[in-house]
Amino acid sequence: MRLSAKVLTATLPVLLALSLSAPAATVADCTVSAGCSCIESPLNAEELSLLYDIPTPEGAAEMTFVVQDGKAVWSQLSLSDIDITAGGDGQCAGPLAPEDGVWTSTATIDSMTCGSGTAMMKSIMTANMKREKPVRIAWGGVFDAETWRKAWLAANPDPEAGRPEWTRVSEIEMTGSERYEGLTSRYRMILLTPRSFRSEWSVEGRNEEGVCNWSITAMARKTSD
Repeated sequence: MRLSAKVLTATLPVLLALSLSAPAATVADCTVSAGCSCIESPLNAEELSLLYDIPTPEGAAEMTFVVQDGKAVWSQLSLSDIDITAGGDGQCAGPLAPEDGVWTSTATIDSMTCGSGTAMMKSIMTANMKREKPVRIAWGGVFDAETWRKAWLAANPDPEAGRPEWTRVSEIEMTGSERYEGLTSRYRMILLTPRSFRSEWSVEGRNEEGVCNWSITAMARKTSD
């Protein structure tokens, strides 16, 4: 996502609250001809289905949530069979840590209200998101928002980029915030699998146009080594 303090700030208030009452789901993150990485997700079955906009089948707690090329299905196959089907050797286990490589993000403007400048701002944001370049990143086995911000700026230079203050919520979740020109930006990044994370960014406040609020949600995914 473009980290611009004036133009591209973002995202949606939290749509996915981590549930403590429901059991975590098993996720197989697969790449065709390269096998899968299988982990216990921080999200439960209902949250995963909501995130990928697919139904939650009966008995999902006993199934595996399979993500491949950005598409998801619930599978009753064993982890070994899922990995072999994707071209792996049947060894699917792996830690919930981000993989180094080239990552690509796709962002969606969820809402925007900023007076008479709303239409122009939305147009500028949309155009910039379409021009966003993939990011080559070395995570070093640690999911870290600042590591992503620096790698993103290396691929997408932006002299107006902000510098949020980050707080680590857990090994797979970070939040951040910053203030500028009467606006407050809030950020949330959560690692979903070793090859994907969700980023949320929301802005609230006032500028010369009056009340100015908007939000963007992005999904980032490893697309190549």
